[in-house]
Amino acid sequence: MKRIERFLSVLVAAVLLCCLFAPASAETIQECHRVTSTAKETKQDNGSRVKLWQLETAHPVVSEEVNSIAAKWAEELSPDLEKAQNSGKKNSRLDVEIRYSRTGLHWMSFLIQSRTTYHQEVKAQRFTTRTYDMETGERILMTDLFDDSEEIWQLLSDRVRQTLTDYWPEEEPDSSALEKLCGRSALEEAEFTLHGMSLVLHYPADVLYPEHHTLMEVPFYYPEIRSLMTEDAMMETDNLTYYKTCALTFDDGPSASKNTSKVLDSLMETGARATFFIIGNRIKDYRWFVQREHDNGHAVASHNWHHGNVVKSTPAALRAMPKKVNTAMIRAIGIPVRYDRVPGGRYPPMIKAKVGWSYIQWSLDTYDWRGIKTAEVMQKVKKKLHDGDIILCHDTKDNTPESARQIIHYLEEEGYMPLTIDELFAKDGVELQPDTVYFRCDQGETTIRKD
Repeated sequence: MKRIERFLSVLVAAVLLCCLFAPASAETIQECHRVTSTAKETKQDNGSRVKLWQLETAHPVVSEEVNSIAAKWAEELSPDLEKAQNSGKKNSRLDVEIRYSRTGLHWMSFLIQSRTTYHQEVKAQRFTTRTYDMETGERILMTDLFDDSEEIWQLLSDRVRQTLTDYWPEEEPDSSALEKLCGRSALEEAEFTLHGMSLVLHYPADVLYPEHHTLMEVPFYYPEIRSLMTEDAMMETDNLTYYKTCALTFDDGPSASKNTSKVLDSLMETGARATFFIIGNRIKDYRWFVQREHDNGHAVASHNWHHGNVVKSTPAALRAMPKKVNTAMIRAIGIPVRYDRVPGGRYPPMIKAKVGWSYIQWSLDTYDWRGIKTAEVMQKVKKKLHDGDIILCHDTKDNTPESARQIIHYLEEEGYMPLTIDELFAKDGVELQPDTVYFRCDQGETTIRKD
């Protein structure tokens, strides 16, 4: 009875929002969704470092559970860290992170992960997930999302099998382990998180591919599964009723400085997911950053093989880019990129050469690439922000970590739900096409803004 009453009350509220307010009005961040996230880094006697994240949520029981898991892992794993040779590339560290995401008006997901690295190579990882109703503290399980319908469990099984097989395409996954993951009982107990426009199932890569220690993701976008959800789950994934949307993107990384790491910390602190457009020839030397971006739930895309002017490249050289970028990306995270952003936005030569990528432009330029102060960045965001925008930033610039933090807080208070590029287009059922350019996604409209 309580669930029915709550469903009806939220439904009425949703109808009122749609009928009484203009599209510019949307739900600001809910009080039950507010989180304070902090990290403390310590140096051990052997020079190794331990970075532990902790949260304060709106529900003390939730805070206690997720924090205790992270703290326990830090205590258990830190004594076994190898001696660090120096503070640079030959370091030794343990990062225990808690990333969080919100959906609907009451639910939140948390992914707790420990990552042990030596000389910037991931040596081991462990993780677990939790999803809660933040008003009651009740834990949400996969069986709370879906009922007994065979259709949904078969869909989940088929997608898990296909997506996990697609990782590291030149390697064969452990077939018996894969079949176990695709079974109904395993799916009911699967580790998952809910986001602005997707349910994501999470798997450790080394279960299927023993030489790899990152995470694998199997995403399901809400438009394709909401009709198969329970009433509560339908209500808590109806984010387009409650919020406006946009996508925060970062170009030019990973950065040799600490800026990429700081941007990732800002996203961890604020619970936002973003999209990173990475220069292909930097992937090998900065694989650690690419892996962290992927494991932190961000979308990872291409920013061409190098940052040169494509006008000066031959069509043959441009057509050779996808293979070079994808070879490096697969070595790092197991999967190829799905789309590209051309340096400087110079996409016409790429389309003329029929390179075959989809091209993601932007509709709101923060001009952080000029090195301007955060206050100036925020002026541009506040003046230009529009529903469906793709926001351009650069994780190589000194002020961008703080700018990203402030942008996300502003988005939340203005009723926006930040999405990845994949989610932004999936919300409207837009399938990215090869040799096609996209500037935004506002109710299916993807062309350049005229204002």
